[in-house]
Amino acid sequence: MCKNNIIKVYLKVLLIIAVVLLSFTTSRVKAQNKDSIVFSLDTIKQTSLQDTTSKDSTKSKSDNKIDAIITYNAQDSIRFDVGNHKVYLFGKAVINYKDIELKAEYIELDLYSNLIFAEGVKDSTDSIRGSPEFKDGADKFNCKKLLYNFKSKKGLIYDVISEQGGGFLHSGVTKKQENNNIDIKSGKFTTCNLEHPHFYVSLTKAKAIPDDKIISGPAYLVIEDVALPLGIPFGYFPNKKGHTSGLIIPEYGEELNRGFFLRNGGYYFAISDYVDLKLLADIYSRGSWGANMTSNYRLRYKFSGNVYFKYENVKVGETFQPNYTSTKTYWFKWNHRQEQKARPNSNFSANVDFGKSSFHKYSAYIDPGSYLRNTTQSNISYQKRFPNTPFNYSLNLRHSQNSLDSMVTLGLPEVAINMNRLYPFKRKKSVGNAKFYEKIGISYSSNIRNSVTDKDTALFRPEIIKKMKNGMRHSIPFSTSFNILKFFTISPSFNYNEVWYLNSINRELNDTNGITTDTINKFVRAGDRSFNTSISTKLYGMYVFKGEKQMAIRHVMTPSVGYTIRPDYSKPRFDYYRYYYTDSTHQDSILYSRFEKGIFGGPPSGKYGSINFSLGNNVEMKLKSKKDTTQAFKKVMILESFSISSSYNLAVDSLKLAPFSINGRTTLFKKLNLNFSGVIEPYALDTTKKTLINTFEYDKSGKIGRLTDANISV
Repeated sequence: MCKNNIIKVYLKVLLIIAVVLLSFTTSRVKAQNKDSIVFSLDTIKQTSLQDTTSKDSTKSKSDNKIDAIITYNAQDSIRFDVGNHKVYLFGKAVINYKDIELKAEYIELDLYSNLIFAEGVKDSTDSIRGSPEFKDGADKFNCKKLLYNFKSKKGLIYDVISEQGGGFLHSGVTKKQENNNIDIKSGKFTTCNLEHPHFYVSLTKAKAIPDDKIISGPAYLVIEDVALPLGIPFGYFPNKKGHTSGLIIPEYGEELNRGFFLRNGGYYFAISDYVDLKLLADIYSRGSWGANMTSNYRLRYKFSGNVYFKYENVKVGETFQPNYTSTKTYWFKWNHRQEQKARPNSNFSANVDFGKSSFHKYSAYIDPGSYLRNTTQSNISYQKRFPNTPFNYSLNLRHSQNSLDSMVTLGLPEVAINMNRLYPFKRKKSVGNAKFYEKIGISYSSNIRNSVTDKDTALFRPEIIKKMKNGMRHSIPFSTSFNILKFFTISPSFNYNEVWYLNSINRELNDTNGITTDTINKFVRAGDRSFNTSISTKLYGMYVFKGEKQMAIRHVMTPSVGYTIRPDYSKPRFDYYRYYYTDSTHQDSILYSRFEKGIFGGPPSGKYGSINFSLGNNVEMKLKSKKDTTQAFKKVMILESFSISSSYNLAVDSLKLAPFSINGRTTLFKKLNLNFSGVIEPYALDTTKKTLINTFEYDKSGKIGRLTDANISV
């Protein structure tokens, strides 16, 4: 009898084990239990799982079978309900099925109906911890409660926050469809990333189609939980990834002078793959408003750029206050860059930063750094090179602006035409050594400028044309070099410059003993020329040390002497300079240039005949290399450059010797570059008048001169 009872108990145990194994084998479930202690949490409400989706009676039961392995674990415990095919996971539970991952403090899994229920639990402070975190492929969200069918991918989600189209979608009750469409009730759409957003568009009901759009019924704007009377009967929010059009929700806040605001709200237009457009607007409670547009464009391998324009009607303070001001201001920016390969022989670029000076004063509330930018500059440039010719030209439109005094300088336009150096006497087929005249080179450059400086408020008035300065300058240098006596190099050069103007000035004493300056509107030209020649050579010195190190020091000196001569263009025969009397007695007169108001000035006054001289030095050391076996000696630079230069003007009667300029450069420890320079004044100083006197410092104090300037840079 006892034996039969034992057999019955044994069979019951085998039957229970077989049922459990059969259940989990059929479901293909792989369980990972971290804690073997099984218990029931009385504080957790057991929610019955029912699939609320409609069932198709034509489908066989095989459709409900799980076709992939489910892995799950929990930190506290796992309880199995074999009869109802359910698994309960407690404490930081995790379930993985295909691309689906679910984390929550409590998860209930129904293996028969393929349903998952998840929620957080309250802690001792009545705060919810372990709220569900759901991930399905690239889609992920957090919520308070979740009921999901992982076979049909349908579910109900409560209090969910998901990222959609660059914004955040909050939903009280959400129904997820099989095609991933989301039906929303009591929703919010915002760009604020907080759980309780500062502002949002309230959606009574909506449908979100992933990677496409969000469509809603009646919607209205809410700021700081206060509904504004800005409603729409329906809403459309693009939700496509990448380049898509859509609404831009404004930011809100308060300024001291302009009051409460809604700022940077508008619409983004994804016009094409090559260009876009963003329109934004600002509105303030005290009457100020503004609008701006930004557009980016790009054509691959051709060019790219962006355009920005903003207009503001600024009202600061209240109308009844004494400091109330009303100002209209604007700002324009344009950047354009051409790809180098697009047009190898030409280039167009633009960098425009232009507007009304008062703009930065009021935009400092938004961008404090803009108020510190006192000056702005712009340049629109076009360069053109003609292949197989020495010619090229450039066209520039320049602008500079000072926001402190509202002064603007415009260069409209600036044209430069250049010809690279040519050798007109060079033979096409050279035979033997080149003759000295074959080395004569000539080049040409010209500049056309038209410039005006005035207040930014006066730029677009007709009278601004009368204030423009314009002119053209030509430069033609000739130069050559040749050797004599094998060791000396002679380099003569001749320079000719000429300026063209459409007007000049005439200054004279009027009837009231005042000085009248008249503008003579007539084409005038003025040219100047100068001649220069120099002779130079190189002197080498070397000292070899005796001993095993086989060290040597080489010193290279490059002396040069030149002479420059230029006529005195203030003489009457040139008619570049004139005199005007200072009073009616005609005793005193002052020399003036007819071109002193010209944009390039005029030829210099005074005769110039100067002897220029300089001495350059280079010191290096050569020693036997110990590390590099392939190189017997290595060079160590001691002094890369050390030069001293000055000039002696034969055309003046005093202070003929110019100050000595000293420049040097060397490298320390192979990495540290050291540059130094200085100026030595050879003449003594009158300590009373603080002016130079025609006496050398050496004759006065025994010193070679006075160091008036010194610089050292590393």
